[in-house]
Amino acid sequence: MIVVCPACQARFQYDDNRFGAARAKRFKCPKCSHVFEVLNPGLSPVMPPEPEEVVMAPFLPQDGPTPPAPVPSARTTAKRDREAMLVAAGLQVPGMPPGLKFTLAFLSGPQASTVQVLEGPRTIIGREEGDVVTRDPETSRRHALLEIHRDGTVWISDQESTNGTLVNGERITAPVQLSSQQEFTCGNSTFMLLIRNTEEFQLH
Repeated sequence: MIVVCPACQARFQYDDNRFGAARAKRFKCPKCSHVFEVLNPGLSPVMPPEPEEVVMAPFLPQDGPTPPAPVPSARTTAKRDREAMLVAAGLQVPGMPPGLKFTLAFLSGPQASTVQVLEGPRTIIGREEGDVVTRDPETSRRHALLEIHRDGTVWISDQESTNGTLVNGERITAPVQLSSQQEFTCGNSTFMLLIRNTEEFQLH
């Protein structure tokens, strides 16, 4: 016989001979954990005694309806709702990974000893324009691009600058991943990337 979960409509195969003399059996759905009773099809429908609980394995027929997609966990939903709430409150920028703060510290150059928070997922570093302005004559107008991905990784790429972008003392020719407290150089300006976990901050 085919047993159908009344909660999620998942289908399972069960040998009805295993009912024996029992009036009913209690099944636990392995998909949604719903517990339900099924009467013995070989007996007349009378008030059953306390049924035996059975945990079934999924039955996937060759031809039949596709099992329903798993329902997102409450934890995943709560995290997504919290991110939306932070964005609405102006505490989270859309496209930025939640729980992390990204900062550039100027170690050398005209802006040395200053710090700038990275506000968006894409940051242009340039001499007199862009999101981070160096005011360094050795830096090109649009020198380098920092990209912050949703997984929290940070990548830097050179924007065909005259003097190049250096990571670990080497001029880069393709995007390179940066780690927290790693240094890189544009012209005569050296920066340190700082990544801080802010998950300890909670809304009340």
